[in-house]
Amino acid sequence: TAGVPAGIDDVGVYYRTKDGVWNEVDAEVVNFKTGGVLKHVGSLGIVKGDLNGNIGGVGSRLQLTLPAEFIFYVPEGTSPGEYQLLKLRINKDNREFRSVTGGVAHESGGAQRDDVEYTSRKIAPRIYEITLNDGIVRGEYGFLPPIEAGSGKNMASSGKIYTFSIVE
Repeated sequence: TAGVPAGIDDVGVYYRTKDGVWNEVDAEVVNFKTGGVLKHVGSLGIVKGDLNGNIGGVGSRLQLTLPAEFIFYVPEGTSPGEYQLLKLRINKDNREFRSVTGGVAHESGGAQRDDVEYTSRKIAPRIYEITLNDGIVRGEYGFLPPIEAGSGKNMASSGKIYTFSIVE
């Protein structure tokens, strides 16, 4: 397909190496637990509240410097905006984040959430380019793909997150 760099051939998250090659970002397992008040909205069963994620280990194997370039190859019917970029907090033997589920984050009075803004640019059907530069500081990050509504998983389960470290 025109506009799709070599090596990007399946749904996933990819990063550009220093020598311009695109490689897949390894997914790590994230264990979720919900916090705060959960509300079922209408009969849709949409859960709103905080989502806390926990990832084993204190650092990602993938170490990048800025600007960091990524490509999302998203599943059919998914937009790149459904992927959350999260700043991970490092604990003794794991990394964790707090995010928000089911829509709008109400910033008032809540614990600090770890969502980081980013923009994407469509380069082909279902393929989007993301460059992280300004406003990104050293540390551990992850792209959290959307949790599949039809997967039968509840929020208090496990999923995957595409992790990386910004080292400079």
